[in-house]
Amino acid sequence: MSKRRVLMVCTGNTCRSPLAEVLLRKLRPEWEVRSAGVMAGVGPASKNSRAVAAQRGLNLDGHRSQSVSQPLLDWADEVLCMTENHRTALQRSYPGSQARTLGREISDPVGQSLATYQRCADQIEAALQDWLSSPDQ
Repeated sequence: MSKRRVLMVCTGNTCRSPLAEVLLRKLRPEWEVRSAGVMAGVGPASKNSRAVAAQRGLNLDGHRSQSVSQPLLDWADEVLCMTENHRTALQRSYPGSQARTLGREISDPVGQSLATYQRCADQIEAALQDWLSSPDQ
């Protein structure tokens, strides 16, 4: 049986989705998890995302942002978006794509304090726990 493959999606793939990627890997190490952004350039995870990951014993130092693409969507068994706007953008750009949100809006911490990034990671972790405990998981 192949591993479950999950794609986490946010805007720039530098803050929320990289954190969601490493947090889900920690919760489900047997799964393959990647992340991408609906408007991503190419670059590292944000400094504060890397710091928050490190505080939790996780590593984002090698992360490089990437845009959502059809090959990534084809790869994924599940596509989880940080907001409804991300899900809508995916469906507009990739008609027929099957994406959903984590069940709550995950606020964008970009450019804000380390404490804001910590709260964002807490939000993501709680949403992932809820998602993982849902009956269809």
